[in-house]
Formats: sequence, C-alpha cells, structure tokens
Amino acid sequence: MIVLKGRVLDGNGGPPIEQGAVVLEGNRIRLVCRQSELPELEGTQCYTTQNATILPGLIDAHVHMGWGSATAVEWLSMTPQLSMARALRDMAQLRQQGYTAFRDLGSDVILLKPAVAEGLLDVPRIFGAGKILSQIGGHGDVYQKLSLEGSLGAYSPAFLVTGEDEVRRACRINARNGADLIKIMTTGGVFSQGDKATPHSHFSAAEIRAAVEEAENMGSYVSTHAQANRGIKMALKNGVKCIEHGFYLDEECIELMLKNDCFLVPTLAIMHASKTYFSRTPGVLPYLREKTERSYEAHYRSLEMARKAGVQVGVGCDFLGDESFGCPYSQATLELERLCAAGYTPMEVISMATKTNARLLLMEDELGTLEPGKLADVLLVSGDPGTDIQVLRQEENVKLVIQDGRIVKNGLDSQTRQ
Repeated sequence: MIVLKGRVLDGNGGPPIEQGAVVLEGNRIRLVCRQSELPELEGTQCYTTQNATILPGLIDAHVHMGWGSATAVEWLSMTPQLSMARALRDMAQLRQQGYTAFRDLGSDVILLKPAVAEGLLDVPRIFGAGKILSQIGGHGDVYQKLSLEGSLGAYSPAFLVTGEDEVRRACRINARNGADLIKIMTTGGVFSQGDKATPHSHFSAAEIRAAVEEAENMGSYVSTHAQANRGIKMALKNGVKCIEHGFYLDEECIELMLKNDCFLVPTLAIMHASKTYFSRTPGVLPYLREKTERSYEAHYRSLEMARKAGVQVGVGCDFLGDESFGCPYSQATLELERLCAAGYTPMEVISMATKTNARLLLMEDELGTLEPGKLADVLLVSGDPGTDIQVLRQEENVKLVIQDGRIVKNGLDSQTRQ
C-alpha cells in the first residue's frame, strides 16, 4: 500500500486539499482525504517531498509516436524497426514528464499493445488510431513530389483512400490492428504541399459518414485533422466528435460543437515550435512560412471563441519527436504552458490534461481524477502547478510517477516508509 502526502489536486478543477493524502492499494486508489483523516494503516510506504502536490497522471491527447522528423522526405528511409525504436524513446520521454497515457493519432504504435499485454514493455497507456485516413492529395499524402504510384509504395503514416468502400476497408484494417478510434483528415495543413491556408475541405460527406459508422461499430468515434473552416464544418455535420487544431472556427462551428458534445484539441505547442523554427532558420520554403504566420494568430482567436463558449478542450502537443525542429517529447508540456498563455488558468489546464483527456480515451470512469476506485495513475511533484504551470515544465519537479499502482519513476532524494 502506498500513501502520498501533500497538496491534492484531484483533477476536477475544484479547490485543492491542503495537507491532503492519497492512499493506493494494488492498482487502485483507495482513499483521498486530509492527512488528519487518515486511518491507521499497516504495511504502507509513505512518500512526500518539499512543497508536495499530488495530481492525476497527465494524458497527452495528440501524439505521433516514432515519426522522428518534421520533414516527410526523411520518412522515405523509415523501417518498422526504426519507427518502433523511436516510439520507445518518445514514450520514455513522456513518462519522465509525468504522462501516464496518451492518444496517438497516426502511427504504428498500437502494434506494440500485445507486447505491453505480455509484460515485455513498460510504457504509458497506449490509446491509438493506427494509420490516418487521408484523401489523395490531402494532408496525409506526404510525398506529392513523387508520382502517386511511388508515393503509395513508400512508408507513410496514412492510408490514401477514395470512396466509401476504401474508407471502410482502411477503418477495418486499423480495427483489426487494435485501433481504439479512427483518425481522418478533412482539410490540408501547414505542412501540406498541395493546398493553401484558405477555405477548403477534404473527403465527401458520404466518406466522412462511412468513417463515423465504422468507428461507431467499434464502439468509438472519429477525430479529424481540420484546420480550414469548410472542412471543420463538414466533419461536425457528419458525426465527427473531435476536431484537431481548429484554426479557423466561426460561430456556426462553435454551435455545432456544443450541440453535438464535441471536443477541440488545439495543439498550440507544435504551431509555437514551427513558428520559432521558421523564424530562425534560413531557406524555409515560402509556402511553409506563409501558412504558419497566417494560421498562428487565427489559431489563438479560434481557441478564445471556444474557451468563452465552454467547448470541451483537450490537451495535446502534436509533437513529432524531432529535437532539431523543437518538438521532442521531452518538451511535451509546452502545450500546458501555451494553453495558459491562451487564457486558461493552471487549474483549468490540469483538469483538461487529466479529466477531459480521459474522456477522449473513453476511460473517464477509470482515469483522469483522483477518486476512490479509479486506476492508480498518480503524480507527486515538487511545487504547486495549480498556481504556476511552469512547475510541470521542469521534469525534475516530477518526483514520482505511479502508473497502475506501480512506481515507474522515482526522483526523490529521500523518502519515508512506515
């Protein structure tokens, strides 16, 4: 049995429990209370630290494990072995910062789930979409300088599909491989070679509905990469439950999201990293610089609309595991910082990165808050992230990471045991 002592932020967004305690038994939370209310317990290990805060394990709702580069041409030499080695590095970096679960929106990392189940790998909880579904010439058609035939023969994190039948087949392949949700792309993006930051959409309504039906048949939902306004609306009107990025929202988009109980995962961190990289790097392709600068301010304006309207907002960095570009997973908590810069309070951001993100993992009954009976994914940090989100930007402040009741990171210099 493990007892953690400190300030408790339970993930629900309410006031902290000062001088609180969380008791873990097996892989479950047994008790959350004030230290003065702790019962007599035998055989416990008690942990605390200076200015200790206890909170749920963080969840990142938008990652791409194993990509390794922000430059698609580098993927031409990708092998499954290299991708998985990079994914293991990425997952280890996430864990060090306090992430105990993630939602992968385009990679082969779901193929590692059987190894996790066999006990061969010890990594954060994997909830993934498998390969992305993109139309030909869409955001997932990453080698547009090649012929279509050449592109189809190269490594890609996406299926290029046309028509309802191909959409359904790709969804079913992902489901067969253990996917937990379906990811599609209903617009281009900043890095897309074949479109501009102007109103447009990808996939027909019928193709989107086919993906939604297949996801519902899996007991899940569809999330879409959607930046341009027309593609956002097409997705929302045809059953998509989560919008990734959402650069160009308007009042109709907001109304649809509220009406349909949809989520927005804005991914501010990758845009911040992109803008920083492009501003300091000579020789950047003009279309990349233009789309980044044009989209950056619109991104924050859209998020402000969503924040004021009360849209459910999740937390995901959309990093690519590329140190030189400024988006390694060792800096995934940049997303928490940027959300605070966008107007959310630290307590709101913590709740979004735990409770809201657990909903996106379809695990709100098991994860996301510190409540008796839930799975024991818990952090002990030095400092008060509820008042200063920068506490979570320094991984050395994350002293204990507990996942499924097991201590998987122990950075305490000293510890007391009773």
